[in-house]
Amino acid sequence: MSEYHYIFIRPGFPRDRLIGDAAAACGAEMRSVDSEFVDYAANLGYAAVEVEFTHEYEEDHGMSFERYDSLLTVRDFDSNLERQEATARRIFDNLAALDRYELLLVRDLQELLASSGPPPQ
Repeated sequence: MSEYHYIFIRPGFPRDRLIGDAAAACGAEMRSVDSEFVDYAANLGYAAVEVEFTHEYEEDHGMSFERYDSLLTVRDFDSNLERQEATARRIFDNLAALDRYELLLVRDLQELLASSGPPPQ
């Protein structure tokens, strides 16, 4: 069974800004995808980064996934979980540095690895 790393993102709007920020965070161009679930994707050469503007996940393992509008998934093509996690953490850190999103970094929808939010207003 495959294991992925997910970054839940709130707010997911405006969508153009989110896609621009995701592209900058992963260092690759995000392209629109004609898929039932994935809205945009980038190929990093060794991994795919996929963005969904909506998702169906609800609270699980104490994490309130339903609070987050969008979802970014990192999939390593060789199932190299160490490299996949490093990639996901780099993207997470780059998004967190923008101070405009509330984020959860999760391994396989089971384990919370990190969280971040914008500074209090």
